[in-house]
Amino acid sequence: MKKLVLCLIIIAFALNTNAQEKGKVRVGLDAGLAFPNAGVGIGGDLDIRYNIMDNLNVGVNFGLAALVKDIVSTNGSSNYSATASAITHSLVTGDYYFNKPESSFAPFLGGGFGTFSIGNMQVTSSSESTSVPSSLTIDHKFGGLFRGGFEAGRFRMALEYYLIPRSTLVNLNNAVVGTSGNSYLNLSIGFYLWGGKWKK
Repeated sequence: MKKLVLCLIIIAFALNTNAQEKGKVRVGLDAGLAFPNAGVGIGGDLDIRYNIMDNLNVGVNFGLAALVKDIVSTNGSSNYSATASAITHSLVTGDYYFNKPESSFAPFLGGGFGTFSIGNMQVTSSSESTSVPSSLTIDHKFGGLFRGGFEAGRFRMALEYYLIPRSTLVNLNNAVVGTSGNSYLNLSIGFYLWGGKWKK
């Protein structure tokens, strides 16, 4: 995964910067496959941005993710534990683009920061409760986002890293049993609903 990030950076700096679509508003949708610690998940977001320069935009990003992480199995498959997580976020973001003149291919590097709302629940094979509680402890944390990828026409693909502080971990009885790490890697693909096509 580190090699993929490095390749994206090398490609980006190897290309010439070019003025594109200054003053345009761009709105896109993304879906992603998440890779938390010892687990997997899915997510999606809405991205709204404004091109303040020809190759730089800022905006807001609203998203959510459902994760199963910290999966541990002992004694074969008879005993297990895992953490189910739900995470939503509201971020201020920015991306810087690198692309050749009159090319629809535009590599970018960017990131953001903002607030995350996180609920973590531990599930084990020895859990006494088999039902999900009606309420769940939700933590609110400040965190960040680092990303790199490319756009081609209205298509967008990115490798993202969400940096989120640890938060409360509860069991099925909603009793606190510790804390859980929340940072994760995300591979996203998406498209722009409008304002997304790179053109001269």
